[in-house]
Amino acid sequence: MTDLLNLEIEKMAGLNFSCDCGKNHKVDIENIIVEKEALKNKSRIFDSLNKKNLFFVADNNTYKACGEELLNILKDEKYNVTEYIFQGKEPLIPNEKSIGRLLIEIPKNTSLIIAVGSGTINDICRYLSYKTNVPYIIFATAPSMDGYASTVSPLIVENFKKTFEATYPKAIIADTQILRKAPLEMIHAGFGDILGKYTSLTDWELSKYINKEYYCEKTVKLVEKARDLCVKNAQKISQRSEEVIKQLTEALIISGIAIGFVGYSRPASGAEHHIAHFWEIDAISKNKPHPLHGNAVGVGTVVVSMIYRLMKDKIPKKISPPDPEYLISLHEKVGSIYDPKELGISKELFKESIIHAREIRNRYTILQLAYEHNQLEKIAQILTEKFYA
Repeated sequence: MTDLLNLEIEKMAGLNFSCDCGKNHKVDIENIIVEKEALKNKSRIFDSLNKKNLFFVADNNTYKACGEELLNILKDEKYNVTEYIFQGKEPLIPNEKSIGRLLIEIPKNTSLIIAVGSGTINDICRYLSYKTNVPYIIFATAPSMDGYASTVSPLIVENFKKTFEATYPKAIIADTQILRKAPLEMIHAGFGDILGKYTSLTDWELSKYINKEYYCEKTVKLVEKARDLCVKNAQKISQRSEEVIKQLTEALIISGIAIGFVGYSRPASGAEHHIAHFWEIDAISKNKPHPLHGNAVGVGTVVVSMIYRLMKDKIPKKISPPDPEYLISLHEKVGSIYDPKELGISKELFKESIIHAREIRNRYTILQLAYEHNQLEKIAQILTEKFYA
């Protein structure tokens, strides 16, 4: 465990070991690079690429962030590149339309997909890679979510958010100079996603005690260490400290690796994600804008910690949920939102989400425990009055 916890992020690429939990943990990523001016390190990035047929995917914003520079490098190096840049002022949505468009645009003889972006671009290119059996690499443009190293893609199908099986990227390239220039809202979203590990790991432990669910101590320790390093330097995140942005990015990548370790998103996603997904699905169904996923998760984490406090007499004594006040203090250090009303969630939607978010996914969390004890509606009323007084 000591070796795993002290591994540099780049050394996690290609990991393959038998764990005490009984599983064999693998990381089928060939290269992980998180460094300053990564795009200039051509030999490390491009030596592993063949020059056959590259399919380059970005959107307007990610093209400006680093896509144009990367595309010029590829063309200067004489790579054969077909590019597709999503246009439009509205945020790109990871739905049937986006994936269908890429299926239309991708050349039949593509040997590698190059994705430039963060959450949405990564999710749709990962799924495209999985469906076409063409490997992909991701050039990160923001430390906004933990899906870079994940093996699943959350997609919106028929206006409902579902998680689909996908694949690891062949490589993750993250230039800290680019990441630190991302919109502050996206940096806050990444921090919110990391805070979510407080309650997601607690939910996993809860299910271990109540349902004897499979649980991996090494995976938990790995995620906790990455999370705690970010939290330790929380006040520097909004200052765009390059060192701390690097730590945040590495923590987000490690969270994705943890998902790959166990084969599903349990180490990274619990009740806080169910609540965030509930809000997102509601907005999408009404064709309304919604907060960035990580920002919703950050607020959901505070809410779930309050549910744990209200259910303290019903949870196993060995479990120590995070204190809501502590989580709020971390949000305050960063300057991120922790109140659902400030996030733009209506009073009615908030109350409904506490009662029904458990239905989003068949996964045991504190919401299910509260439901089993007929406490959900009471808790929903208490928290609604607290936030929307």
